[in-house]
Amino acid sequence: MKYRLRSLFALGLSVLLSFSIVLTAQATEADTSDLPDSNQAGESPAADTPDSSADISWPQGPEIEGESGIVMEASTGTVLYDKNMHDQHYPASITKILTVLLALENCSLDEMVTVPYEAAYMPEKGSHIALDDGEQLTMLDCLYAMMLASANDAAYAVAIHIGGTIENFADMMNRRAQELGCTDSHFTNCNGLFDENHVSSAYDMALITREALKHDTFRQVSGTVFYEIPPSDTQPDLIPMYNHHKMLTNSKYHYDGAFSGKTGYTNIARNTLVTCASRGGMELICVTMKTEGRQVYVDTASLLDFGFDQFQKINIAQNESVYSQPAVYQESSLIKDNSMLHVSPDGYVIIPNHASFSDLTEELVYGPGKYKESSVGLLNFRYGDRIVGSAGLELTAPTLPRYTFASVSTSAPAADSGAAGLTPSQGTEKKSTGKTAVYIIAAVILVLALIFGIWVCVVKWQRCKRQRARSKWKKEFYSNLEDLDDER
Repeated sequence: MKYRLRSLFALGLSVLLSFSIVLTAQATEADTSDLPDSNQAGESPAADTPDSSADISWPQGPEIEGESGIVMEASTGTVLYDKNMHDQHYPASITKILTVLLALENCSLDEMVTVPYEAAYMPEKGSHIALDDGEQLTMLDCLYAMMLASANDAAYAVAIHIGGTIENFADMMNRRAQELGCTDSHFTNCNGLFDENHVSSAYDMALITREALKHDTFRQVSGTVFYEIPPSDTQPDLIPMYNHHKMLTNSKYHYDGAFSGKTGYTNIARNTLVTCASRGGMELICVTMKTEGRQVYVDTASLLDFGFDQFQKINIAQNESVYSQPAVYQESSLIKDNSMLHVSPDGYVIIPNHASFSDLTEELVYGPGKYKESSVGLLNFRYGDRIVGSAGLELTAPTLPRYTFASVSTSAPAADSGAAGLTPSQGTEKKSTGKTAVYIIAAVILVLALIFGIWVCVVKWQRCKRQRARSKWKKEFYSNLEDLDDER
């Protein structure tokens, strides 16, 4: 019995020691007066909770004559306007945006491209710059030819240069489109000449354009108004080219802020158009398909005006309150520090002008690389049922504060934070460092105390078990002796 009492006493002692350490740590933290109230112990940072009465209506866009249309914000992929955006149409020459993207991803700009016979003598050339069989020009010149003059012969030469055959290059186009999230497209050629199996949608073309905009060369080439391919050994003539996109040029359809785009037209596809414009730090991608004549520019202008007038772009890291601000708080008796996490500063949300960041709901998707390689998770933000932006949740590399030993002074100690040679800011840093040390020491002592208590209990229990076994053996031994004496 006395061994059991000793074991219980040791266990109780370890538990009391553990609780006293935790209480000491809490008291130390409660006495820290230099922290904001929202970061005091026991308080969890309040997340933005959407107001259930908030107006989550989405602005209604204008009516357009084109059969399909979309307005997408470039940095977030948020769809601001949709008219039949997943309907399949013949894309015509806006196909060349994907051809240019593959060229930028697989080639250097100074590579020499040799024009094959098939490109020089295509049965249906459509738009071209009269390239000759065997002529050579740089990849950069080919990109200008495709984006400004919509040259089908240059696109054909680039496809053969990269894929070896048109069929192989078309397979590359379809694989890349699927990687970008396209679900409505099937490409059979590099230039958009009519093929009944060559189809896409406004949504897919916006996704492809969004990826192309990540390349500075695409922005430069597609936004150029005039370019000349200089003469070469294989081509003695200067080849001048003008951009066909009238919203980029000095015409009556010019649009302020338009910086990139591509036109398309065939008799069956009618007019297709991709236009990128920027205002107030927000970049919009507008795609319209199957529109008649110059109405394609009128529709695009009204859609871009709608996007810029009705929506705002908000930085997530500057408004998110759960992970953006360092905080230490108590949860289930365990100390949790989320100051090692931060929200990626390049994440944005696009919401209507009448809405605010507090109207959004937030969801965390765990998993490395969800946003980019350095992220450990992804924060998605919804306005109603729409995802309006995302940001990566990243780890902040922990840094240990450097402790500087103060010089010993023979004068009387100062009473303020500048004592012992420390400046006021150093005194605050020392105070913060001391609090962290208390947590570390408390955790170590807590673990050691629990291990010690468990070890004492096990040892005492085993000793008691041996004592009981010896007592039983002695009793049986003497009982046997008495039985022998009785038999004698």
